[in-house]
Amino acid sequence: MKFKGGNYFNIVLVLLNFLQLSLTDDATLASRTLRQTAFCPSNSQCVLISSCPILRDVLNSECVISSRIGKLGCGFQGSGLVCCPSYDDSNNNIAQDRRDKANTKCGQSSIQGEYNYDGIGAYPFVARVGFRNSINGEIKYPCTGSIISNRVILTAAHCALAKATNFKLYSVRVGEYLTNTDIDCGEEFCGLPAKDVGISHVVVHPGYQKDTYQHNIALLVLRQNLNYTVTTQPICLPETWLEPTNNNVLVGWGKAAGQRDTPPRQQSIRVPIVNLQQCKNVYGNTLPISDDQLCAGGDAGKDACSGFGGAPLLTRSGDSHYQVGILSFGSDQCGAPGVPSVYVDVRKYSQWIKENIPLSYN
Repeated sequence: MKFKGGNYFNIVLVLLNFLQLSLTDDATLASRTLRQTAFCPSNSQCVLISSCPILRDVLNSECVISSRIGKLGCGFQGSGLVCCPSYDDSNNNIAQDRRDKANTKCGQSSIQGEYNYDGIGAYPFVARVGFRNSINGEIKYPCTGSIISNRVILTAAHCALAKATNFKLYSVRVGEYLTNTDIDCGEEFCGLPAKDVGISHVVVHPGYQKDTYQHNIALLVLRQNLNYTVTTQPICLPETWLEPTNNNVLVGWGKAAGQRDTPPRQQSIRVPIVNLQQCKNVYGNTLPISDDQLCAGGDAGKDACSGFGGAPLLTRSGDSHYQVGILSFGSDQCGAPGVPSVYVDVRKYSQWIKENIPLSYN
């Protein structure tokens, strides 16, 4: 596994490794180094150096003050992350936001690994949808969504409108891989702590029918912009009609077929797209299946069973991932052969999504 970027990232990593203290194999030293460098001062944020125009320009001009650049490293050694200075005045914030958008490509992970790699940073496009208990403040995450801009999360309408005793839709959590650790680490780097962001308001498709799951799609508009990092990136939406490939993956947190307990890690389940008629055969007697839906799964022992509501179904085209589906509902016979799950066909709602995202949030 390695970071994308070829020689560019190699040069940056060599530079940072040269300037920082070398890590040994001693676990105690590694842990101590992580605690010292994982966080940045309040006037900066930990991002990929390619996303920090100030430091990137310095490196590009080959005018490097080694004693200063070395102190700006954050995350685990070799992560390629630096503490990027930020500014308080609104003009600079706007300019920085525009630069971030220009430099960010949707649907791409900063991690380059084997085809089946699903570790930290492989799918940074997903977010957990949180509901807060009004009595004790506890937050639970029964649903998943996807990051489609720095201010908007795409999910299922039944998640956005879910109701449970004393629980209310409250926030989304981005940048998470493991749910049982504060800082998630892989073999070669550690990510930033997951971040909880409050929800400003919800946009639900006007045709949504909770009894039949028709038009089961919604947008969660956040109270503040997301900062893109190695573990927080936007997914691509199909600009034109995109046919799913054999490389389709459902990503989220929940229980998959054959699992007794919900594991703490983000899971990716490879599911094939099947003919819509197969879902009509399975569900048609109880729920209507329309052309606005996708049918995926049906392989024995491979399906999402619970906790994946609103999760994105991704397909890969070239170097980028595109979201083609939103998990809507499935069968109690989770993982049974010939029993697929039903998804919202995102391709049918591209125009609705564009029309309902404020221009400033694109």
